[in-house]
Amino acid sequence: MSPSFVAIFSSVLMVIAAAMMIGQRQWTMLAIVLPLWLVVLGIWWYRRQTR
Repeated sequence: MSPSFVAIFSSVLMVIAAAMMIGQRQWTMLAIVLPLWLVVLGIWWYRRQTR
């Protein structure tokens, strides 16, 4: 699979997971998972730009 497809697929899954966490009022889990996912996405994007 191409890295771009994996990034888009993970983004869609993260949006669904975030919506479920908000719906169930799991604020602590959202506060832990969302920044971690954004850091991973940022590192992937930075490495892709610097290649």
